[in-house]
Amino acid sequence: MPVLGIDVGTQSLKAIILGDDLRLLGAGSRAYQPSYPQPGWAEQAPELWLQALRPAIGQALRAAGLAASDVHAVAVAGQVDGCIATDGGGLALAPAIIWMDRRATSELARLVPGQVEGRCGLVPDATHMAAKIAWFARHYRDAPVSTWHQPVSFVVAALSGERVIAHSLASTTMLYALAARSWDCELLDAFGVSSAALPRLAEETDVAGPLTAAGARLTGLVQGTPVVVGTGDDFSGPLGCGVTRPGVVAVSLGTAETVAALAECPLRDTDLLVETHAFPGGLYHLGNPGWLSGGSVRWACGLLGLDSAARFSQLAAEAPAGCDGLTFIPALNGAMAPRWIAQARGSFIGLSTSHGPSHLARAVLEGTAFAMRDVIDRLAALGVPAQRLRLMGGGARSALWCQIRVDVSGRPADVLGDSDASAVGAGLMAAVGAGIFPDIQAASGALSLQLRPVTARMELAGCYDDAYGRYRERFAALEPTWRH
Repeated sequence: MPVLGIDVGTQSLKAIILGDDLRLLGAGSRAYQPSYPQPGWAEQAPELWLQALRPAIGQALRAAGLAASDVHAVAVAGQVDGCIATDGGGLALAPAIIWMDRRATSELARLVPGQVEGRCGLVPDATHMAAKIAWFARHYRDAPVSTWHQPVSFVVAALSGERVIAHSLASTTMLYALAARSWDCELLDAFGVSSAALPRLAEETDVAGPLTAAGARLTGLVQGTPVVVGTGDDFSGPLGCGVTRPGVVAVSLGTAETVAALAECPLRDTDLLVETHAFPGGLYHLGNPGWLSGGSVRWACGLLGLDSAARFSQLAAEAPAGCDGLTFIPALNGAMAPRWIAQARGSFIGLSTSHGPSHLARAVLEGTAFAMRDVIDRLAALGVPAQRLRLMGGGARSALWCQIRVDVSGRPADVLGDSDASAVGAGLMAAVGAGIFPDIQAASGALSLQLRPVTARMELAGCYDDAYGRYRERFAALEPTWRH
């Protein structure tokens, strides 16, 4: 009973076919890009996701040697914190305001201090969906909005005709009460949102509905195939790399870099670096939704005239650890660590005539790793088990980038192979929704993961402690200029 997992990413849509034993049978993808109309803005046409479905799924089916009729269920995962306004027919009224967009910062002024932190466990920030809804409603007063969607719920609605969103994904919106597991009336009022305009809440492994005729045309699958609710990639990624219990820090090296661990209790971070979310299966997800990491590499590739991330890593390897004092602050779309500052911008600090392209490249890899250490150190301070890393995503293909993360954190890691963890996590949820496994824990136990261990080079511990100290000092020195 093969199942299909879909990941709606920022730079591509991925589709994978898993067998009964959750082994990968075939994979496909379709690339696209976001647009940046103004500084601090980031958009994506939802039609790009829908147009990518059929070719990506077709490629995966061909690779698996299967027909569309062989697929027994499909689940969707993907980017979180987006905002899509749709009309009564489910059509997008404007481009999606995606996760990295912070245009709605002024909308946070409507909040009472501590309101979001206490009720949601989130950092009040314009990256979250509620602020984007308020911004859109204020600037497009006459738009006939029927439903506010996240990217995942938008695609699920396009496939099944059902307006539904998982609890875990809803917990990223600033509209969800973590303790009550429901939409929060106080926050709905604060942002001017009607609960009737939001998708209904459901479990990640519930069946949203059968694939409609329209969904069949979009996917090439058979009408009636069960469509499972799914969730955001912050949660499907850990699922897809086997992180379903406390003890391991999941680090996703995608366009954004998310860093998170699981806990049995809904701990709250009073320093507002780590957020608390619901997690599929009943645990809590404590982490940071991430900064531009792979996105910084892509930007720096263009800056340095490089045509691939592989060439970027080769160049970075030519520079020494610590980059001879050069520091990169990974805040191209605002800072997320060590503090959330929407107005922050990326910087190279400490440049001299002795620095060349290789130093710039390595500084990007190290700077993003320093932000990761900010989050891991905070998780440890909160008492969250964080003894080992699990590295996944496109950046995990770079042995250098993985090694830098292990050296900077001082923790060993297991690196996932080439399979896309978020899409695998979606496939895992599809398998539970199809009844192949009774629950997420059972499905996770069936995963056959190819993991490569990486250990820290202790001789570099002092070097990276010094470099990390410079990063924190330089961030603190720049902070007043961002907040001015």
